[in-house]
Amino acid sequence: PNRSLIELKSLKYYLTSYRNVGIVQEHAVNRILQDLVQLLQPVSMVIEADYRERGGIKTKAVAKYER
Repeated sequence: PNRSLIELKSLKYYLTSYRNVGIVQEHAVNRILQDLVQLLQPVSMVIEADYRERGGIKTKAVAKYER
């Protein structure tokens, strides 16, 4: 089986790069999932993002992949 790993520091930099991207949170989560699936080729993967409150609204976005 293809075994891949991502350095934690690289993942942190990748995720924080989305702070300045002007897209909706759900789209960011879908793009992150797409990038990681392409890189790692997993059997399945779930990405969950809990966004901090803005204007009293808390957002949670989830994206799932199954081969």
